[in-house]
Order: sequence, then structure tokens, then C-alpha cells
Amino acid sequence: MGADVDALLDGAGLVRARLEDPDYQVPLPAFDLLLSKFMRDPAHALFGLRLAGDIQPALLGPVGYIAQACTSLSDLIDVAPRYAGVLLSNVARASVVRARGVVEVQWEPLAGSKVFRREIADYVLGTFVVLGNLLLPGRRDLPIAVNLAHARPASGAQAREYISFFRCPVHFDRPINSIVIPVAAMTAKLPHGDAFVKNLLEQHAASLIRQQSAAPSLLDDVKHLLAAMILDGVPAKDKVASQLGMSSRNLQRKLQEMGVSYRQVLDDVRLGAAKERLAVTASAGEISDSLGFSTRQAFLRWFKQRTGKTPSEYRIEHPLRASAVTLR
Repeated sequence: MGADVDALLDGAGLVRARLEDPDYQVPLPAFDLLLSKFMRDPAHALFGLRLAGDIQPALLGPVGYIAQACTSLSDLIDVAPRYAGVLLSNVARASVVRARGVVEVQWEPLAGSKVFRREIADYVLGTFVVLGNLLLPGRRDLPIAVNLAHARPASGAQAREYISFFRCPVHFDRPINSIVIPVAAMTAKLPHGDAFVKNLLEQHAASLIRQQSAAPSLLDDVKHLLAAMILDGVPAKDKVASQLGMSSRNLQRKLQEMGVSYRQVLDDVRLGAAKERLAVTASAGEISDSLGFSTRQAFLRWFKQRTGKTPSEYRIEHPLRASAVTLR
């Protein structure tokens, strides 16, 4: 869409190297910031809807592969509430409601800004419809209506784009986001369904869910919080403790029982952030400021103490992306 991706990522405190890790979960504050900056350009209106238009099942990971193996539309709709909120996103809830000859697949964002909730709703509902049309071509009754919780676009052309995309009535300012499908369509057979393959894929998905559901340790929680909060400056220990529902003294005591201090954990997170940002910026001063060092020289000394190398030496040995400027 013509956006400067590197500038957007940098403005949200994100780097390509981290995003290439399939197990990395983008902190919601960073995603919100990225999206808000992107959506300031009027040319990027209806981003979520337009993004859904290019979806392919493989892009949805395990959920996409399970969807392709479903044998009927009923099977496909059952996939949404069972897996979408776990394997695709942890900031929303999916559900299926059956009443009055229709089936309503609902999607309710549970967190994020107004912009995030609007775009993610458009994207998810749009993705479901595109996926249904790909797996069950030729049907003209999928869906028969779409409900969106956000307001109708002020632009008439944009409002018509929703109709053109979904090919059915679209209602705005509704209590919840949903797509409506006639019950009669639920038994429609998907031409490429395979019950045996679906069973194998669901076993794999169950294993992934068990891994994600494993209770993280306090140390993991502290690291995740620091990684998210450091985008707005180095967080004080009492702020992290408050997020965890405990006092800073109690937090320090529990960390000491694990053999680490808050300062050590913070330094580990800062070092990871510094290494990531060295891949995309040539300014040691910018890194120093963003990670809470008093001066650029203090950052350079700290980095060499932790790694045995200067930032310039580290980047030469770990080239992730070319840069036209050399660190000094």
C-alpha cells in the first residue's frame, strides 16, 4: 500500500528479526501503535478488509490447514470458536450462536484501541468469508448478512466497498461483530475435505494449545512485561510489580528466590532490545535514549561489558540488514 514499513516498525519499537520468529507474540501496545501510525494516511482506509481479500488458508497456520481438511461447512464453522482465539489471537473471543434458521459466527475483540478493534473485526470476518468461498466455491448464500460493531464509514464509497466485499447486507453499530449463515447451508460438503487428515491436524493443534496453555513462570511474566513496557521507556520496578498485583518488595523477594534480581532481568531484556535495534538503526544515541541510559557513552560501556564487543563490532558479526551509516 506504499507505506514505509521500516519507519512504521521503528516507530512502534519492532524489528524485522524478531518478527521473523514464528513463536514471537507482538505486544498489543506495540501493535496498537504500529496500526495507529499506519492508519493516519487516508489511503490506508479499510486496511483490515482489504487485507482479508488476499488471505490464503496457509497464512492462518494450523487453523488454515484444519479448515482445508474440514468435510462440511458445519465442520468449518466449528473450527472458529475452538481454535481461532487460541492459535490465531489471544485478544478476542469467537462463538457460534444458532437461532431462527440461521447460524451466527461472532467475533468479539477483548482488548486494544478503537482502531485496532475496527480493523481486526473487518479482517477476521472478511477472512472467514473469503476462506468459506475458497473452500466452498459456487455458493451465493454465504453469508446472508454481516454485523459490525463499529460505525459506518463517513465515505459513501467506503461503505459500498463493504457491500461489494461481502455481497450481502452489512449492518454497522451492532452490539457484536458477526456473520450470518442460513442453517440450510451447514450440511454443504467441502470438495477437498478429508476427515482422517483433519483428525491428525487437530491432534497437532491440541498439542500446540497445551504448550501455549502451560502456566508461565513469574520470571517469564516479568520478561514479557518488560519487553512490552520498555517501548515507552525503562519501567520502574514498582510499575511492573503493580501489573503483577504485588508490591515491589515482594517481586524482588520472589526473583531473588529464583536466583536473579530485577536489575539483572531488566538488563537481559535491554540487551535483547539493543541487539535487535542494532540491526535496523545506525544511531547508538537513539538506542541509548530509548533504553534509559544517561548518555551514549554509558550505553557503549554497558554494551561492551555485557557482550565483550562494541555495537559496531557486534553488528559486523551479526549482519541482519545492510545500513548506509556506520556506528561510531
